[in-house]
Amino acid sequence: MHEFAVTEHIIINLIDQLKQEQVTKVTNVHFRRSSAFSEEVLRQSFNVFSRGTPLEGAELVVDVAVLNTSCPCCGYSTRIDSHDLFGHMFICPKCGEVREIAEAHDLELLEVTAETSHAAVS
Repeated sequence: MHEFAVTEHIIINLIDQLKQEQVTKVTNVHFRRSSAFSEEVLRQSFNVFSRGTPLEGAELVVDVAVLNTSCPCCGYSTRIDSHDLFGHMFICPKCGEVREIAEAHDLELLEVTAETSHAAVS
């Protein structure tokens, strides 16, 4: 599951940064995901990797960037979500054209609100 690996990478890097900055507690983590990136996987991964870290118990806020596509063969147009894809591939339900959607698994960490042993950081 690609979403799990993407989320794991971001969270592990974030935890390393939090350690360097001596963060004791994170209160809020804000992500933006593509409409094709599974929010369920994001939330499950976050819960798994945040255990025992300053991220544990943080509020997870998730915005959605909508992905739209148009079939180059028949012109069919639609909004894409995770159920429309096979990996990174979209199969047009109208004509069967297969197309790679590079943005399908985009996930962006927007903001982290945290407390250090010195003062609140955002």
